[in-house]
Amino acid sequence: MKWKIAMWTPGHQPVSAENLFGCSAHGFAAANAWHDPDATGWTTWPLPVEGTAVTGTYAEILAKLRQATGRPHAAIILFAHGSEMEPFLEQWQGMFPGVPVAGGAAARAGSASRGELLPPAGDAAVLLIHEGTWRAEALNVHDETGPGIEFEADGPRTIARLRMAGEKSWQPAAAFFQARQAEHGRAAGDCESITFADSGGRNLHCSFAGSQLQAGANLPAGNGLRLRTVPRTQAATRLAGFCAQPAALVFGCAGLRSLLDAPLPVAEGTLTGFLFGELVTLAGRPQFGNLMGARLVRIGD
Repeated sequence: MKWKIAMWTPGHQPVSAENLFGCSAHGFAAANAWHDPDATGWTTWPLPVEGTAVTGTYAEILAKLRQATGRPHAAIILFAHGSEMEPFLEQWQGMFPGVPVAGGAAARAGSASRGELLPPAGDAAVLLIHEGTWRAEALNVHDETGPGIEFEADGPRTIARLRMAGEKSWQPAAAFFQARQAEHGRAAGDCESITFADSGGRNLHCSFAGSQLQAGANLPAGNGLRLRTVPRTQAATRLAGFCAQPAALVFGCAGLRSLLDAPLPVAEGTLTGFLFGELVTLAGRPQFGNLMGARLVRIGD
């Protein structure tokens, strides 16, 4: 079946959903259109793709994938919520190593606990693409800054304490991050132009939770992090460069969108949507991260 990739602002899902695969986005950009998150609108990527949509809970999708024949040329994976996808991705990687993948978690409206997917799904919607040659690429607009950092966790996404690598004393995570914000001239509420990343370059958006920090994606194995920062103007320039690839499908983080002071220019045939966490391919593996860009490009046609 030929599928059209769709994006829409929360609460404005297309009425006619036949052959549409997509999700709600915290705003989106096309060559001649810029939609703010609170605008009414939806659009499709102008490159229909031949594929099979697999939807359901994580367990249901994995069971269906085990019965699938052949290997997809590429895949788009969209999540209804921004948590608990890491075990699913580990099993996906075991079944389809090296398959180009992009996607992310659908944007949510207000206090909603879930984003909107088409086709409707419990946990996720997966589009197995059966044609073409594809490349998945990732963008980190933030620059690595300073020495390494060590953390102590209080759960898969909760940072309890932090210290500079090699130091003996720990600090509450929130106080440590506030000190780094002040050191780099960032406002107290700025958790987007300054962030932590793992050693592989995957960013984690952090928010304050009392004395702790809550990450928007799972913490890395081990206990190491790096601090990364970017000026607003550089973030906008680098993201625009990433979206200058014609006929690309780009998933960016809603946190990145908050660093834009003007509508994002994109190339002809390119669609960029801002989600609540993105699925980036790093070191050949799809990983859920934050404050980054993921791009799926068809090549050789």
